[in-house]
Amino acid sequence: MRRLLCVLALALPASLPACGPTSTHGGGGPAEPAELRTLSEERALTLVREVLASESIPRGALWVVSIQPDTEIEVDVRLASSSFGIEWISPQDRADVGEAVPEPASGGQLRIVPGTGDDAGAQILILDHSAYEYANEREHVQRGVPGARETEERLRRDVRDYLHYVRGQGGL
Repeated sequence: MRRLLCVLALALPASLPACGPTSTHGGGGPAEPAELRTLSEERALTLVREVLASESIPRGALWVVSIQPDTEIEVDVRLASSSFGIEWISPQDRADVGEAVPEPASGGQLRIVPGTGDDAGAQILILDHSAYEYANEREHVQRGVPGARETEERLRRDVRDYLHYVRGQGGL
């Protein structure tokens, strides 16, 4: 009997690793990299409009702003009739404006692009699609990758922070 216990005691640790989960989505195994998505322009602008409505800020008329001598952007949202606006940079927008609009800051700081020429007083908040990535799989979200809800809330917070800045500048 004692000999049998010794054999089991030696064999048991060697067999334990084989008993673990076989899926990488389960317990302790390495996870597959998350497939990241970005908010669509339609969804992002809906969230922006919701924040503006909750803050009682009307949207202004369509607005085209020069941001460099040879580059104009059609601003998605103008804040009332002020010189402040919000632009969602989609992949197509990024291809169109290239380096005229800076890439997102690595630390998550907001980017505000000033107008030039006749639009020198304009200040446009740039919301780049690539800064609003999220995972759609629960396993990745549980491991700390932002989910859609968290990403949407960050966009709302960024817009509220910009509105706070605008008010501080006397823009609203």
